Amino acid sequence: MTVSQEHLEQQINDLFAMETLPANALVVVEQVIDALDDGSITVVEKAASTQWHVNVWVKKAILLYFRLRPTEQIESGPFFDKVPLKTLSPATHRIVPFSSIRKGAFIAPKVVVMAPSFINIGAYIDEGSMVDSLVLVGSCARIGKNVHIGAGTIVGGVLEPPNSQPVIIEDGAFIGGNCGIYEGCLVESNAVVAAGTIITGGTPIIDISTGEEFFGRVPKNAVVVPGGRLKTSAHTDSSFVLQTPLIIKKRDPRVSAKVALEDSLRSFG
Repeated sequence: MTVSQEHLEQQINDLFAMETLPANALVVVEQVIDALDDGSITVVEKAASTQWHVNVWVKKAILLYFRLRPTEQIESGPFFDKVPLKTLSPATHRIVPFSSIRKGAFIAPKVVVMAPSFINIGAYIDEGSMVDSLVLVGSCARIGKNVHIGAGTIVGGVLEPPNSQPVIIEDGAFIGGNCGIYEGCLVESNAVVAAGTIITGGTPIIDISTGEEFFGRVPKNAVVVPGGRLKTSAHTDSSFVLQTPLIIKKRDPRVSAKVALEDSLRSFG
């Protein structure tokens, strides 16, 4: 972190603690939003230990931005928001019409966003990733390089509390259509999540080869499909199936995610 960022962090922390904000507060906060917009500041980053670290002060700046910004008309249309839309260059991005990307979201070069999708403030999408149609990328979510987000998928966002970790999808992961990744879950590099899989922070993910359970984390190279686990009620003597995603194999990163998933489903069981 540079000295200027350290000073900015202190300013944001001071402002966040105030009940009445000074006249220059928005000017200070907009420095953070502009830096989020160009990717020079991020909500989450990897520490030396390779663990993801939440920059709490950056999330505080986003919360202050909502507090300070007026609601304005967006692009002369019937839309009103506190956050303006982001402007991108056709030389570096392909954004299909009717998608919306809020200012303060970073979109790296060679990212494709199909319509209609929505990317919220604080999100970070790295180079070469595909955001397919009808995808929601929530506030502060982090998507790595060369990630595929299938149509209709929701990547959950989180602003409060400020120290909460957003959803993180690491490099090379493949998320199928109509998935839901919520509550600060981590999808590690080169993992494959099959269409229709829902994962929350409390969802057990079971490795069928070892019986090991994972919560809030899809391990590196794992191939995950929707599944279920039988539960019996002691009160009614009835049985129920609880949604439980299953790790059915590990992917060879040299094999494309689509091929790895199709081969797994054909051989499963």
